This record gives sequence, structure tokens and C-alpha cells, in this order.
Amino acid sequence: MYKTKNALLLLCAMAASLQVLWAQRYQYTVDLTDLQNDKFNVTLLTPEISERTVIFALPKIIPGTYSISDYGTFASNIVAEDSKGRRLPVKQLNTNQWEISNAKRLYRITYEVEDIFDTDKEHKIYPMAATNIEEKNVVVHTPGIFGYVEGQNKLPIELTFEKPADFYASSAKLPVESTATRDVFLMESIDDLYDTPIMYGVPDTTTVQVGNCEVLVSVYSPNKTITSREIADWLSGLLQGARKYLGGKLPADRYAFLYYFKDMAIQQSFQLGMAGALEHTTSSFYYIPELPANVLKNLLVDVSSHEFFHIITPLTIASREVKEFNYDTPILSKHLWLYEGTTEYTAHHVQVQHGMNTPEQFLDKLAEKIVDSREHYNDTLSFTQLSKYAASTYADQYGNVYQKGALIGACLDIYLLHLSEGGYGLKNLTHDLGIRYGKDRFFEDDELFDEIARLSYPEAKAFLVKYTQGNLPIPYEEYFGMVGIRYQPGETKKLVVDEHANPQAEWLRAIWLTGTAPCR
Repeated sequence: MYKTKNALLLLCAMAASLQVLWAQRYQYTVDLTDLQNDKFNVTLLTPEISERTVIFALPKIIPGTYSISDYGTFASNIVAEDSKGRRLPVKQLNTNQWEISNAKRLYRITYEVEDIFDTDKEHKIYPMAATNIEEKNVVVHTPGIFGYVEGQNKLPIELTFEKPADFYASSAKLPVESTATRDVFLMESIDDLYDTPIMYGVPDTTTVQVGNCEVLVSVYSPNKTITSREIADWLSGLLQGARKYLGGKLPADRYAFLYYFKDMAIQQSFQLGMAGALEHTTSSFYYIPELPANVLKNLLVDVSSHEFFHIITPLTIASREVKEFNYDTPILSKHLWLYEGTTEYTAHHVQVQHGMNTPEQFLDKLAEKIVDSREHYNDTLSFTQLSKYAASTYADQYGNVYQKGALIGACLDIYLLHLSEGGYGLKNLTHDLGIRYGKDRFFEDDELFDEIARLSYPEAKAFLVKYTQGNLPIPYEEYFGMVGIRYQPGETKKLVVDEHANPQAEWLRAIWLTGTAPCR
């Protein structure tokens, strides 16, 4: 009797503990079958709250955009209730935050979220980070739909979508439960949720296997001018080249390319000509004008390459500011040269090393960046300062991360090859940084250059201090000359092979452009 009683008590205690653990999660439901006036109706069953007052929030800023989004602009009719349906006091504090009183009784929050693609409200949200509701397409950019209780960012999320029977969810994350009319996703945390865009619609998808990685290509092209199969074919060489470039294995088991092609005859809420893409850890979302496939091919391959290589920086290698992201207050890292610049450089470098572009095409792209950087941006602005204040003081200089940022990556790569006599370049450095930090660790902003010096050469730190932290323009002639490339700053403004380069520079040039050291 004694043993039986204690066993029963133990089972009851375990059941109670599991119930508490299970309660400590967000349970979101969105009904995609009932979309009226371009709005989502959102229901949240909240985790248990121990505070008397809590703040419910939507993000002010998200990773990767480096600009203020203010997603709360599009949320309305915030209602908080207890388990018996009795309303709790809700007070809006600012654009993105709502204070809920008597929060110990909080059980459910309901609200509406407006579609950003077709809104009449003024905003600064990029289309590749916005929500969309159309009859045949729904873009679920999660930061624009799902809020969080402040202080509860690390709890898991159960995400349920009621959907039309012909709709398919394209995402890097697979649903844990799926029927013809319902999908359920599980997210590890708010960070994981905001890192996972989902595109719903009648599917046009192609899946390809690239080594260890299953790659999904999903397309919404309203006039059927381009298909997922075409894009998958274009990307196959890039992805195989990326696998080899990264040492034979891609750093994910599943990756999703999500493409939304905008009908040129339809007006949306974004500035005319706005287009682009946004990276996520294992996916990327693209907002591109719907033009003929042959017109888009080169652009799509370049942009897709850039977004894919973000899987290295900043999604694996990043500072505290990125990995412990503050969605309420813009606190940016100093190292956009690494996150955007080296990513842009690598996106083009992989294409020349694996035969998708000729050396001349590669050099022309870098030369264009020199011209653009010098003629349209402040070439003496400290790049670390530009990065730190990219969402405010230097917002007008942000575009230079794709120009001078990429050139910092190119010159650092060349300099490392020069210092190591061809044995150690930028991809070796990022590989070593990836091992040093990985997905779950971060570096401190002010310590990165010292870590680079330890992993490579003190001269590499000196280069970064002088030309990235400092305000001196990079002497491109000097660094490209190390690999037998001559910059012609006159009328041609070209990077060309120097026919009179010394044998050592010619040998390093071959390594830089092909990844292979020729016999000497």
C-alpha cells in the first residue's frame, strides 16, 4: 500500500510537471480560409504569466534589414482575455508595444494584422520582409504577424494554419502535422519563428538534392512567366559549386529558396522599382519583378548566391548583437563588412572558381563596385561606424556594404593568400571562424579583429584596423597587384590581367581565380 500510494503520487506529480512545461509555450492559430479586407485574424493562447503586468510586442526591427520596420503599425484590435473570456485591460504604449494588466489571468490574445503588400499606410518595410494576402498567394513573414510577451522570447511556439485544400506551405521547416486543410509547425523560440518565412499557395515547387542538402525551390509567378524547374536548373551549378567551395558539404540538411514575382501591372505599397531578397538561416525570400525568364536569369543567380552564402555570415559567424537580437531597440554590430560584404564577394568568387563566370566577368563586377563605391558613397567613412549606425545616421550609406564591403572581402582574401603564399585565404578564415563560434556562440564586436589575427596573421588585423575601422580609402592598385591584376583608374576603370606581373603574382592569381595551385 505504501509503495502504491507513493507511485501514484509520483505519477500525478510527473503529469502536473508535464502539463506546466507544455503550458509554457505560445500557441498561435491563423485561419487562411477566412481572409477579409486583406487581414489575418490571429489567435494566441499565451504561456503562463507570473507577472501582474506584461508587454505584448511586435518587432521594431529584425535581423538582416538594418532599418526600422515598426510591424506594430499593421496590428489592430488587440484583445486580451482570461480563460473564461473576460477581457483584461490593454493599453497601447507605442507603435509596437501593448501593456496588459491583470496578466496573471492572461489566457488568450486576439488581434488583426493587415497585409503590408497592399496597405494604404506609409511604411519603410522592405517587400522581402512584408506580409501578403492574395487569392492565390499568402506570404507569411512571421515578424509581421506574430508577437511575443516580453521576457518570454525563448519559449517554444506551436503554429497552426487552417488553409484552403489546394494550398501548400513552402518553407525550410517542415510541418510536424499536415492535412489537406491544416498545417502545424513547431518553432524553438521567437528567434526561430522570425527566422522562418512561409509562402502559401497552389504549389509550383521543385526539390533537388545537393550532396547532404535537400533544396526546395518554390515560385509564385502570377502570369506563369517563370517556373521553379527553370530556377532549379539555373541554381544547380551554383549549389554544386558552393558545396565544393565549402569543402564538400553544405552547412544545412534542408534549404528553401522562396520566390515571389510581382505582376508589373499591379500596384503595391512599395516604392517603384523596389526589389530584393532577405536571408534566413536555412532559407531566403525573394521579391522580384515578373519579367521574362531570360532577362532574370543572371540577376537571380547572383542574388540567390548572395543570400545562400549568408548561411555562413551572419547566420553562423556573428556578434552578440546579431545572435541576441533586440527586436525593440536597434543595437547593430560594427561588422557589416563581414556579414554583407564578404557574403557579396563570396557569392561572385564561387562563380569564377567553379566556371559559372569567366575571370573577365568576375573582374568587371569588382571594377564596377570600385566605381560605384567611390562615386556614390563616402569612401573615407569608417566602415565599422557605418555598420553601427546603418539604421540611423548613415542609412544613406548602407548600399556601400555591397560595394566597398565586397571589395574589403576581395582585398582581404588576396592579402591572406599573399601572406600565406597561396595556402590560406578568406574561405579558410571564415571556415575557422565558423568552427570557433558556430551556430550557438557569438563574438564580441571589439574582439573580432584580434581573433582574426590569432587565426590568420597580425597583418590581417592591421589591414582591417586601417581600412575598415579606420577612414583611409583602400589602395586597390596595391592589393590587386599582389595577384597580378592591374586597376586602370582612368576612363576605362577596369580591372585587367597585368601581362608584366612577376611569376609569384601570376601563381597567386591562378589560385585566387581557380582555387587550385598550378605546378611551378
